Amino acid sequence: MMEKLSSCPACGETKILPFLTAKDYTVTHENFEITRCQACELLFTNPRPTASEASPYYKSENYISHSDTQRGIINRLYHVVRNFTLKQKTRWIEKEKTGNLELLDIGCGNGHFLHACQKAGWKISGMELDPVTAARAETMLGIDIYSSIKNIPKSEKFNLISLWHVLEHVYELEEYFMFFKSQIAKEGVLLLALPNSKSFDAHHFKEYWAAYDVPRHVYHFEPSTIASLAKKHGFKLKSTRGQIFDSFYISLLSHEYKTGKKKLINSFVTGLWSNISAYFGKGNYSSNLYIFEHV
Repeated sequence: MMEKLSSCPACGETKILPFLTAKDYTVTHENFEITRCQACELLFTNPRPTASEASPYYKSENYISHSDTQRGIINRLYHVVRNFTLKQKTRWIEKEKTGNLELLDIGCGNGHFLHACQKAGWKISGMELDPVTAARAETMLGIDIYSSIKNIPKSEKFNLISLWHVLEHVYELEEYFMFFKSQIAKEGVLLLALPNSKSFDAHHFKEYWAAYDVPRHVYHFEPSTIASLAKKHGFKLKSTRGQIFDSFYISLLSHEYKTGKKKLINSFVTGLWSNISAYFGKGNYSSNLYIFEHV
């Protein structure tokens, strides 16, 4: 079942314009429309599956964060790079250590990031909607994983809440930001890693850009739209970091979507140019990590 939004889910504006049509290359090969809010410029998939009907669109061994498959060259490369990026992520959050080192990772997947944080001395908690994936994380971490933010006690306060490529999937934006506001401790931070629809590779591949990932991604943020949404809910952008490996992975997938072939050299060149453009431009990497603090 599909639902069509008549107003922007971020600002409520009713003037919505067509942006482009993208295909679900992972599961169904259906086409989905992406629209743009004329006021805040947020891009969002519209129409989209209802929240209760979204689950079948995740049922694929190619959906790495859930399946952990190493089948095929793209998935093997993903796992090699992940080992490096986990070390990079833990270095980034070292600078955000305050208080009792309470950390909550929402959409924790198989638990690899939490495991790295656990070894670095953080007191970890995780939330994962998919029960099979959550069970894998529990086995690795030796803790219970929450199945929803609604199950997390209101008395719990976290020094750091992270969502690594999760918010673009979340239907309940208002509910989630209210949760962040109430349960991030004083001087704590919110980390949001998101694909960037303003990146060079997004413009280069257009409707073939793999990070649109319709209909699993219901929102398609850029720096200005996520900063505006966070500000509306009482958060101020503290800093931004580029996730430089994402451009190569996304370019590899996008070339395959566009041509049907894995173009390793072309993908490397496109990913490299995307990073160079971001470095010397406005920081529009293929994916950005945004670090927010309470206003």
